[in-house]
Amino acid sequence: MRLIILCLILSTSGFNPALAEKRIALVIGNSDYETTGWDLENPVNDAALVSGALETVGFEVHTVLDGSKTDMEEAFQAHADRLKEAGEEAVGFFFYAGHGAQHRGVNYLISSDAKLRSGLDLMRQPKLDLVMDYLEYAGNQTNFIVLDACRNNPLPASMRSAPQGLASSQRVRGTLIAYSTAPGMVAEDGTGQTNSSYSAALATLITQPGYSVETLFRVVATRVEDRTEGIQIPWTESGLRGEADFCFAGCELIAENDEEAAALAEVVTSDDPLMMEVFLDLFPETKHRTYLESRMRQIEIERSAADEIAKSNETTLAIREALGVPTLISEMITPWATDPQQITARIGMEARIAEQDPLFAKREESLFIFFDENSSVLSAEAVERLSLFAQYVARPHLRENGPATLSIIASCSLDETDMEICQDRAFAVRDQLIANEIYDVAIRLTENWGSIRQISAGDSGFEPDALNRYAAIMLLSDPSED
Repeated sequence: MRLIILCLILSTSGFNPALAEKRIALVIGNSDYETTGWDLENPVNDAALVSGALETVGFEVHTVLDGSKTDMEEAFQAHADRLKEAGEEAVGFFFYAGHGAQHRGVNYLISSDAKLRSGLDLMRQPKLDLVMDYLEYAGNQTNFIVLDACRNNPLPASMRSAPQGLASSQRVRGTLIAYSTAPGMVAEDGTGQTNSSYSAALATLITQPGYSVETLFRVVATRVEDRTEGIQIPWTESGLRGEADFCFAGCELIAENDEEAAALAEVVTSDDPLMMEVFLDLFPETKHRTYLESRMRQIEIERSAADEIAKSNETTLAIREALGVPTLISEMITPWATDPQQITARIGMEARIAEQDPLFAKREESLFIFFDENSSVLSAEAVERLSLFAQYVARPHLRENGPATLSIIASCSLDETDMEICQDRAFAVRDQLIANEIYDVAIRLTENWGSIRQISAGDSGFEPDALNRYAAIMLLSDPSED
């Protein structure tokens, strides 16, 4: 059925915008923050999605993922240099996804290496005004700035009385600025989704012919409001000039030639691997192959939890019956190996790695310890499992690989507000390992203790919040790897 739908799209649509002007975009997505508790699930995904959509409509796209302050500010300047070289008719597009904050009416885009202890620290962060200054230097007539920021409030407690979200800008001549939420409000990251609601809507519509930019951002806003049930209300400030409409994908509702772009517009935000496979079969030379193949792998991993649990149960049962025993030795020394919640968590972490989030070189013997809400107390089962893990898994691993080849990553669920609990979970697991004669030198120091590092529950049936209250011991194959 989906194949028929895709073929109908190809037969009835096309896309061939007249690109007289040079189109240049800078896309930044910050997910992996160094500060405890700041990590976000989707900005890197959003950056990839929007980059693909912009390439589809003729933009030369330059991408920065998890950019430091230096990375971001150098990217601002390079973007302006490219626009200046392209001339006054060039069209610029700047997209940022990640944390954003305002202080004294100034908007800041928070870099991945930010450490904010006070307003002075925030004032050293990359400013939206700096982007505007560079665009004035570039001198091109048309620019778009899209900010899918303010996923939550990253400010230290001493600054929490400051207004949330971003402030309205007063510098918009020749520029359209689109905010994923209204000034002073906070946007959703899209928990349990692969992309934020705003980025998903934008990427879908930007490849559709027939939308002037003002109409496009109105429709994006409507879709986001509907999807978030009115919680998130996007905002646009337009200083565009001239009589002619600007349409990213051409202003004709039905264009003439490019079947690939028309099909991609339907497929790019799909969660159906079959449609992606059909697209790749129809367009084997597409420049979007790498992105779509990565997305397909990610979807398959997220959906495999239930199948993996069922397969594990069937295998264990078959071995018991063949040997005529009620319990296997492997079940006694590594009881977590067939535990459904453990399997789901491992698959969820593999999905993060498929999303180009390679935190570490991990092995299958990794162990997740789960906690009650707002608690860092180890259960009796957790204590028993950590003892078995130390004896039968960790010690043999350390003998083979040496010190600093154990890493502990701890997380809080989104319904927990005290980030110290996450860190306490890592300490509790570490202390229990030390009590079982796994010495300090074995455990690699990490800044990932106590972060909101969400993993997907897929179709396993587990509550995402319960799954994400964890501390995970990861076995590293190379102590030099992150």
